[in-house]
This record gives sequence, structure tokens and C-alpha cells, in this order.
Amino acid sequence: MLLVAKEKPVALSRLVDAVWDESVPSTASKQIRNAVSDLRQALAVTGVTINPAADGYRLDRMGAGLDLTEFVRQVDSAGQEPDVVCKVKALRGALSLWRGRALAGLTSEALRSEVVSVEELRLTALEQCINLEVELGRHSAVIGELTTAVAENPFRERFVAQLMIALCRSGARAQALQVFDATRRLLRDELGVDPEPQLQELHLQILSSDLPPAAPAVVSEPSSPWYNLPGEAVRLTGRDREEATVLRELRRHSDGFDVPPPAVVAIDGMAGVGKTAFALHLGRRLATAYPDGQLFVDLGAHGIEGRWTEVSSALSMLLRTVGVPAESIPDDLDGRHAAWQSRLLGKRVLILLDDAASTSHVTPLLASVPGCLTVVTSRRRLTSMHSTCHLSLPEFTIAAGRALFSSVVGDERPLADAAAVDEILRHCGWLPLAIRSAAVRLRHRTNWSVSYMAARLADDQSRLAELSMENTGVAAAFDMSFYWLDPEHQRLFRLLGHIDDQDIEPIQLATMAGLSIARATRLLEELVDSHLLTSTGQGRYRMNELVRAYSLQLA
Repeated sequence: MLLVAKEKPVALSRLVDAVWDESVPSTASKQIRNAVSDLRQALAVTGVTINPAADGYRLDRMGAGLDLTEFVRQVDSAGQEPDVVCKVKALRGALSLWRGRALAGLTSEALRSEVVSVEELRLTALEQCINLEVELGRHSAVIGELTTAVAENPFRERFVAQLMIALCRSGARAQALQVFDATRRLLRDELGVDPEPQLQELHLQILSSDLPPAAPAVVSEPSSPWYNLPGEAVRLTGRDREEATVLRELRRHSDGFDVPPPAVVAIDGMAGVGKTAFALHLGRRLATAYPDGQLFVDLGAHGIEGRWTEVSSALSMLLRTVGVPAESIPDDLDGRHAAWQSRLLGKRVLILLDDAASTSHVTPLLASVPGCLTVVTSRRRLTSMHSTCHLSLPEFTIAAGRALFSSVVGDERPLADAAAVDEILRHCGWLPLAIRSAAVRLRHRTNWSVSYMAARLADDQSRLAELSMENTGVAAAFDMSFYWLDPEHQRLFRLLGHIDDQDIEPIQLATMAGLSIARATRLLEELVDSHLLTSTGQGRYRMNELVRAYSLQLA
């Protein structure tokens, strides 16, 4: 609140509203003053000061830089460039300052208008930049970025128009028409309106093959890096140790090389443990080490009905994202693989391949040229992949779970009942997705206590329903892991939920399933590789509490 006020005073009442919204404690003013005191100490070495002003406070930056101010300055500077290529380069430089949405993770109503206005600055700059790149004939290069922009801003029709033009001029006329149809349905269903006349006119032009011809493509390499990482909705917590492990292994891998050998980081873990969030965090953390691009491909091995992205299609998407015209992409897999590796030569690029089905699913996509890094996530252990660093994400620690839960709830209720918080964490199986779901539900139920929420989650039969959220249900995440199993493993998984012991032994399962101990052991180990079971020792296994609730529900 102090930063976005641009060195103007902010009333104490505004600060209270920003921090607590409607649930204001009686000690709010005192807590604000304590927080200001702590901030002053933290900022002392920077020269930045927080001073009393009227009935509130004012932050004086004393010449210190502010990312938003720098962004606006660079955008203004881009507007003064007479050359289109230089203008694009300047706009890309400004946009590269962003690492996700403005004030990500803050839900304060008092800050909402500030977030909207700041986001509008970014989106306007992105629209201008892409419009210029389309003018330069770089249609294929912006398709990936535009697809993400439309998905994140579906009612922003200028992005839709730019994506339709880029697709059509890249030889994907049918996809351009599908984008229009999807937008028209969305506008009618959600808002009860039709697209703007300009977008309808563009649709008719594409239908009649009457789109104005494209400008000749600029032959030189694009001045901007390749970038299509999804926006970071929330700040990552609880993974400092894992992050340090990856960074240490990458440093060791690159020691002694001016340009390090190609590197692969493989991240596996059970559904809901936060693999994608951790990988995206790494992508942004390592962005400066890979200045030529950070690319993202959702392979969708555990997507709806198991329809994952085939290797050939993924290569085509990557080639178009890095500027290869659709008509120049080879038809065969070997040709696309060769073209992809050739495109990476001499560049420092990070590629994130999310939700891989197996090692063979990603091998042709791995960057095999020096200076590049590929990060792969999967629910299965990719044991045959030759990786620089192989990391299995564990469940959250108690400290990480408490921190995540309290930060999402956003008020004092978790502090007042720590024992109930721990009970909720146990019912959530220490999984970040489930913990966040429970915390979001409590945040929106301001009249619920933490202990009441814990009691609702105690019922194995209704727990997964309690943790369902729009588009991110825990049960839906488990469903796709279960459907990947063959019938024998599915039967075994159902039986495991009936074993109450923390330690599961093969002989217990062999008796229940009518199997030999050797066969039961092998099936249990394969469930471990699928992250539906945890090995706790030689011949001993444990089922995550939330996974057990899911198993019982299936049974």
C-alpha cells in the first residue's frame, strides 16, 4: 500500500482495511504500528524511510529504484523509438521485468484497484509489442505467448484478434476460426453479448480468405527472448531445501565450462504435491542464466481423459514458438527433432516440459545442445532418464504446511488454534494443493473456526468433496493417477485403503488379495513408482492419509 501510493501519505484506516478487509481485530492499529517499526528496521540499510504523515504513513524511496517506475520509464522510452525493431526490443526489455501478475498472492480489496491499473499497464504494453511483431512478420513466434495471453484474459478481444491473425498467417486458418468460435461462445454464455464489430469483421475476412497480406518477415533473428511461461498465480513457499539442491547440482554441472553441457532436471512426485509450481518457480529463478528464452509445454499426461500431447505435436508447438513458420516445419518426427535442436544452437534456453508420461515421452524434446536446460515434471519416477538432478518432491513439512495455510487464510484464526491447524494439515496429507484448498475454503467462510473446518475434514467419505475447488479438485487430480493403472493395480489400490496400519507389509496385502508375497511386493513397488504409495523401509510401505481417503471412496 505504501509503495503503490507513490510517496504520498496513506491513512492508517486505509492500511487497516488493506490488511484485514472486513475482519478487523481490535488491535489492528497497534499491529500496523508494530509492522511499520519492523519495516523501518528492515529498510534501514537501503536509505528508504517510512515517516508519519497526517493520520498515517508515507514511504520515501530516497532515490531507490522501484520496478513499476522502471517499467513505465522503459515503455515511455520505447514510444520515442522511430525504428520498429528498436521499439519492439525496448518493449520486450520492459516486459522482461515482470515475473507473474502484479502483487500476486495478495487478495486485499483495497489493493484490487491498484492491481487492475498496474496489470492494465502491462497488458497494454504487451498488446503494442505483439502488434509491432506481427507487422514485422513474426507471426509464428508470438503464437505461444498469445495463446497464454488469451487464456489468462479471455475477454480482451485485442489479444483474440492478434492470435487469430498470427494463426491465419502461419497457415493455421482452421485454428484461427476455432479461437473466434470459442470467444463468441464465452462472451454469450458469460456476458450475454457478441464480439465487437472489429473482431466479427476479422472473422469474416478469415472465412473468405480476404485477410490483408502479411508484411515480409524480418530475416534477422528476433531481438526478444522466447518466452511463454504461464503467470505465477501465487508465491511458492516451503521448497527452499529442494530449490537449493537443484541450484547446487546445476552449479556443479557447469563448473569449469564457459558454456555448460546440456542439463536435465527431473522432478517427480504425487498428484497435488506442487511439481508444476516448483518447476515454474525454478524457471523464473534461473531466467537470467538462460537469457535467450524460457519455454513451457504442457504434455498433459494426466489431463482430461488421458489425452496427452504427442511428441510430434509438442515439437511442432516448440518450433512455432521459436519462430519457425508453419510451412517450414518438417512432417516427420526425426525432421522436427533435428529442426528443434538446430534452432537451439548457440543459445541459452530453459525448456519446461510439464506432466510427462514417461522417459520416451520427453526424450526427443530434451535440449541436447550446450548452454540449455530442460526441466521435466512427472507423476512417475523417470528412472531411465539420464538427468543432471533427479528430485522427488516430498509432502510438506509441518512448518511449511502451517506457513502456507496461515498465509492463504489471511487472518488470526490459524494463530488462535494451532492444534486444529495441524489436524487439518494431517487430513490434507501434507499436500500443498489440498492445504491451499482447505485454506481458501476457510478464508471465504469467515464465520467458521479452524476447529470446525478440521471436524468437517475428519470424515473420510466427505473429505475430498470438502477440498474440491474450481478447476483444481484434489479428487480430480487423484483420478488421473488411478486411471493410469491397469486393472490389477487398481484392485490392489482399492484394497490398500482398508489397511489401517501406518506400516503396510506385503504379507497383509498378499492375504487380502490372494496373491503370492513376491507378486504383492512387486505390485507395491510399482505403486511407489507411481507415487501412490511411499516406501518407508525394506518391505514396508505407507499410504498418504488423503490418498487413503481416496482409496476408501473408490472401494
